[in-house]
Amino acid sequence: MKNLAILSLILGGLLLAACGTTEYKTFEGRNNIFEGQGGTKIVVDGMEIWDDGDPPRKFKVIGVIDDERPGGLIQMSQLRGDVVEKAREAGGDAVIQLNNQSQITGYYSSRSVSSSASGNSARAYGSATTVPVRRNAAKFAVIKYVD
Repeated sequence: MKNLAILSLILGGLLLAACGTTEYKTFEGRNNIFEGQGGTKIVVDGMEIWDDGDPPRKFKVIGVIDDERPGGLIQMSQLRGDVVEKAREAGGDAVIQLNNQSQITGYYSSRSVSSSASGNSARAYGSATTVPVRRNAAKFAVIKYVD
């Protein structure tokens, strides 16, 4: 029974992993050249992700990536790689994280019970686990550097 509960959690997590979207939208507008002031960045697969501030040089916004996914450990560990892949497909040089929010959308409960009887004695065992289900929404600006 314990193995069945673990298998259920794994399969449920994989099913939820398929419920995310990473969507690129082209940005159009006037006066689209900006000069950043600096901030913090990380580099993922060779692309800069600015998450507190912006690059200290001139750039233009070429698009926006909206990402929505379950807030689980596996799904969130893939967020940056998925965003970099979309930005690269769009011709971007870097991305700037505009926002990121997570909320609890419900709870998942798993229970198991087993019992055994032998002669005049009987035993019953049970366990339950409740895990919050999260959704994460993030927005990134895809930028192209201007020399």
